[in-house]
Amino acid sequence: MLEDFSDNKMIRKSFTWIKKNLDPERSYIIFENDLNKQTQSIFPESLIANQYLKKGNYAWKKVYDSKNLKEYLVIQIDQENEDETLGKVMGYGFPKNTVYYLYKAAKKCNE
Repeated sequence: MLEDFSDNKMIRKSFTWIKKNLDPERSYIIFENDLNKQTQSIFPESLIANQYLKKGNYAWKKVYDSKNLKEYLVIQIDQENEDETLGKVMGYGFPKNTVYYLYKAAKKCNE
């Protein structure tokens, strides 16, 4: 993604901006929270998943879309094990009905 993930700080952008800025050579999990339905963040600093992400040296960014009242947690993940990583992250404190998107890296063709 063009945005620096290393600081893990919240930025104000839209979901469209997120999609346009994903690096096609990287894989991502994007969690979405609709603040129109649930007014509290599901990505608090105390979330157990944050410890998993830090321990695994994952890069992530929190994105707040003030126009649509949604928040996103965008996580860069390793290629090849995207589904397994998603399952592990989901097990660390996200509600079962959490909306998520899994973007897998484009496979490079060998010449």
